[in-house]
Formats: sequence, C-alpha cells, structure tokens
Amino acid sequence: MQLDKLKNQIIDFALQEGFGRAGIANLSPFDTESQRINRWFKNKYHRHLSYLDPAVLLFPQSLEPYAKTALVVFYPYARPNCIPGERGAQKISRYLWGDDYHWIIKKKLLRILESIRNIDPTIEGKPCVDTAPILERQLAQRAGIGWQGKNTILIAERDGSWGFLGVLLLGVELPPDPPFKSEQCGSCTACLDACPTGALAPFELDPNLCITTYTIETEQEAPAIVEKAIRETGWVAGCDICQEVCPWNSKPLWGDADTWGGSTSIHSFSTSNLRFSSSQWRKITKKSALRRVSRRHWLLTLRRAGLLSDPLI
Repeated sequence: MQLDKLKNQIIDFALQEGFGRAGIANLSPFDTESQRINRWFKNKYHRHLSYLDPAVLLFPQSLEPYAKTALVVFYPYARPNCIPGERGAQKISRYLWGDDYHWIIKKKLLRILESIRNIDPTIEGKPCVDTAPILERQLAQRAGIGWQGKNTILIAERDGSWGFLGVLLLGVELPPDPPFKSEQCGSCTACLDACPTGALAPFELDPNLCITTYTIETEQEAPAIVEKAIRETGWVAGCDICQEVCPWNSKPLWGDADTWGGSTSIHSFSTSNLRFSSSQWRKITKKSALRRVSRRHWLLTLRRAGLLSDPLI
C-alpha cells in the first residue's frame, strides 16, 4: 500500500472519532529540546514528578523500539457555558468535569489502531494518553497541530488550547506532516501576568509553584504563595487561569456537551456539601480523572481553600 494513502486514511479515522486536529510526527530525538529539558531538571522542577526521566523524554522511540512514527491528536473538552465558579459550581478544572479522558481517548485510539490493522495486520501500535514519558506537546508541534504557548500548553491556533493530546505510536514509516513553524504568542503576556504564584516564565513552568501540583499531584506542604493563591482564587482541583486569559481561547473549538460535565460531576456540588464520606468520594469520582486524588487530599485542599475548618478525619 502507498504510505501517503495509508496516512490519509489514518487521519480520516482520527477525524471520524471526533478529534479536532490530527497529524503525523516522526520520532527522531528532540535534539533542539535537550538544553531546555536539562535546565528544567537541573532546576529541580520535577521534584513532585519523579517519574520523569530526560533520557527517555528526549528519545521518544525508546518507548517502543518498533515505533517509527506517531499519530498525534487534539480532542477539545471545554464548553462555552460551563465555567468553574459560576452559578455555585466549584472551581475545578474543566478537564475534570467529564469521564476520565485517559479512557475516552485511549478507546478512540485503539479503535483507530484496529482500523489500521484491518488494512495491514502487521502494523503494531501503542496508544499514549498522558501516561507515558513522552513530550506530547513537542510531538504535536512536530505534527503541525499547534505550538507550545508561553504558558507551556499546546495552542492549536484558532482552535485554542482547551484540548487533550493523544499519541498513537505506530510501527510504520508514514510521511510526517510539516511541523508548526513558530509560536504565535507574540508580545502577549496575559498568562504570565495572571498566574497568581509566579509559576510561569515565558515558555516554562515551575510545577513546584503551580496550584495544580498541590491540588492533584501531591499532598506535600505547599509554599506559602501557593497556599495563599488556593485560598484567594478558590481553585480546589487543577487551575485554568492561564488558559482563561489566553486570547487564542476567545473562540476555541468546543467539546461535545454529551461527553463533558454531566449533572452528577463534582463541580456541581454546593460549597456547603463538599465534605464527602469515603464511600461518597469513591462513588462521585468513579470513572473520573479526579479518582487519582484521595479523599484525604481533597479535604486537605478544601481546608487550604478555606472551605473547611474542622480537622481532617
């Protein structure tokens, strides 16, 4: 089969699965990223992300020796009328409002892989959805989907940044798409100016100062400036501030209303009804990406936000 034809079929499969953008990237080493990545580790920005390894990040093919190219996809999730904190909703990142995106996107990628194997059963593949040590944003840029903004989030040009990235490693040498040539943030510093903790520098994030790190990744004691920001902003799971102020998100590609933000999602509970029992927490977070956060961690964050005053139990 002609590889150009196969590539076009794979892109069509991705679009049929509801992905807003899709492209093919090669898996050559990220030589141009090595200095930035090594500096990031030298600054100990990975302190709460100990599973990351620069030796793996910079060599994507090391994940699967058979892999030769990658399908990279962009899946929108935000909705225009669903804003954290409005009408009594909790300030929980939009990506947490629906079912666990890991499984949603992985199932779609597996269906694409099945369709590819119906064409050529010899092609191997592996879906990666935020669970493998791979530089998804750099691969997305390499696949022509967008650029990594000053807030370090992938901006898919006019489609904005409210989207998940997925990667399907493939054991076939497909023609890569032209990479997105350059970032288009220009002189804008909206995200940098809005960050309440100073976690952002241009095109660089210090997770040790990010609200999301302490509401999602770790229960460890947060720096005073992060504690203050959680209390003053009210974000209790994740933080969308740098995306909310981004001009590229003024008219983005919106997510499917049937997929994101059902009526039983945790964001819809009133502030006076957040102290869930262990069984309630398991039920409420079932099939949600918030399931990775323990009930103890949840209650700790509520106390940091000033929404609970009694001791943890």
